[in-house]
Amino acid sequence: MKVNNVLELENFQKYHFVILGFSNFKSIFKKIKNVMKFYRFSDEGIVNEREIIYDVSNNLLSDSGVILSKQYGEKKIKFIVTKISQLPGEMKRPSKEFLLGELETDAEPKDYSLQISSAIENSFSATFTVDLDSFVKQTYPKIRIDIKSRKYLIIGGTGYRAELYYEKVTYRDIKSRKTVMRDNITFKMWNTKEYNEENKQILDILDKKIKEIALFDLSRFEIAQKLLYPKDEGEVDSEEPKVDEE
Repeated sequence: MKVNNVLELENFQKYHFVILGFSNFKSIFKKIKNVMKFYRFSDEGIVNEREIIYDVSNNLLSDSGVILSKQYGEKKIKFIVTKISQLPGEMKRPSKEFLLGELETDAEPKDYSLQISSAIENSFSATFTVDLDSFVKQTYPKIRIDIKSRKYLIIGGTGYRAELYYEKVTYRDIKSRKTVMRDNITFKMWNTKEYNEENKQILDILDKKIKEIALFDLSRFEIAQKLLYPKDEGEVDSEEPKVDEE
């Protein structure tokens, strides 16, 4: 694996929307295209992805806001470090994803513990009081997220580009095998000066015009945490999750 000495910030943001009630994607998609009538939607077919979340037994990494994962994408396997905002409520900022490196083989974090621990320290500008290399070596897969989606490319007349995914997501605690399934819609938008204002306008339109969906405002890891390990404050949405106790 070629590991970056300084983590490369991914230049996009993903916005996950839950489908409310008994709404179906076909009718929602029709409404989305209607309110975004100046954009063209190109069906790019089926995409299968998987993400494995690693941590240690006491959740030291995730509790400190550092999420280490291995992502299987379109013929690529890569390590990703995600920085989760620890700020409360409206002060919370979107999570930031950093590309750590692309794997040539299906390796584990312990195989690159020095590179990973060094990259985390350099990129997060934080002073850790623990031996990160030792902790990275102790990490093991805790959560598996399987995503089967239909991908649509969003094309604007000004050259604007974004992506929409209708996803069937399976969240699984690897040890207990508890499984929760969700259908949702994800928008992948690029963080560039030329697109940022248009991104905001589209998100505002979706919020005001498409009442059948609601923004999670959480990273994929945070959604998995809330669904697999719900606390007293309730689930991500009002519906009961589908649980497969295999």
